[in-house]
Amino acid sequence: MGRFQNRSNIIISNVLKHMGLINNSTKMAAESALSDKHTIGKTWLNEVSFMRPILLVLLVSYHAFAPYVGTWPLPEGIHQVESYGWIGLLSRAFRLEGFVFISGYIFTFQLVEKKKFSSFKSLFVSKFQRLLIPGFIFSALYVAFFLHDLSPVSVLLKVVEGAGHLWYLPCLFWCFLLQYLIISRDVNRKLMTVIILVAGALSCLPLPFQMGKACYYIMFFCGGGVFWKYRNWFHGKGSVHNILISWIIFTMLFVTVNLIIERLTAILSSQECSIALKGCILLARVYMKAILGWSGIVALYLTSVYYCNRHTLGKTVLKIGVCGYGVYVFHQFILVYLYRHTELPSVCGTYRLPWTGFLITTVLSVSLTLLVRQTKIGRKYL
Repeated sequence: MGRFQNRSNIIISNVLKHMGLINNSTKMAAESALSDKHTIGKTWLNEVSFMRPILLVLLVSYHAFAPYVGTWPLPEGIHQVESYGWIGLLSRAFRLEGFVFISGYIFTFQLVEKKKFSSFKSLFVSKFQRLLIPGFIFSALYVAFFLHDLSPVSVLLKVVEGAGHLWYLPCLFWCFLLQYLIISRDVNRKLMTVIILVAGALSCLPLPFQMGKACYYIMFFCGGGVFWKYRNWFHGKGSVHNILISWIIFTMLFVTVNLIIERLTAILSSQECSIALKGCILLARVYMKAILGWSGIVALYLTSVYYCNRHTLGKTVLKIGVCGYGVYVFHQFILVYLYRHTELPSVCGTYRLPWTGFLITTVLSVSLTLLVRQTKIGRKYL
């Protein structure tokens, strides 16, 4: 029976290779996965490669529906659609939390397993070049294209802190530095839990240079490191039963948390709300949002583990996953231009606009990223 199984594994791998679905390196991974569905070996990072394209879809989808959520102004002639607002909220539930989780997952692997960063200085220089320099450049472009009539000081602050969606890059920069300190100092779980809880509270404060946002997202960055550390255990939990339960929990939390946050926001904006009550509401929103984000990440991670234990990822999925950084940078430029500086809203109308904007932006941002990555500087920074 064992000989027959080994022979069948080799035959299946050769067929897939002939079809162009896998190359020599992925052929070895496929044989390993087929011989033991819980084997990690060369395939254990596939789960985050599976997650990336899904999170990219949620990312672009959220901003395509952002006018209906209320975070962007509605284009002229477009009216509110309640169901579209819920689609936007669903897309927003854990998409950035998921990206930060993946960054922490991979970074912990690089730091612990590959010994990639020998010192805090080497990490600082690497992430400054990788995150902050592109952030400065694209923020300057964003200000030049879309944010006019700003004072010189305001322009400088926008460029340094990240204009528009580019606030995420300095935020992620701080997450890398803090996680390095936590791992290098061998901080125990209890202390790390305290750090995360305190950081969550600090995220309510308007700290400079996106440190406040980093205080919120550090829990997902550190969580990614924890998931990597216990990846063998999680790989054993990727069953249909666990996946269904996790998505049911996420769905229930999604509806409940958003309804509660809507009510709390209304109380927060009322004149009768005291300073102490405002502080409690802000903290409650942070931790409820975090719980919702974690429920989505866990559900998606278990789904990814289940799929990757049984299948080999194709080249298209891996290629799209590599485009994640570039798609994040480019997609809002495209959507803002389409919604505010073209006739697309009037041509499409209220109901077709977000779907058309989503499709055009996804295709253009992925294509532009692949094109830029053909250059040496593009591969270095995107």
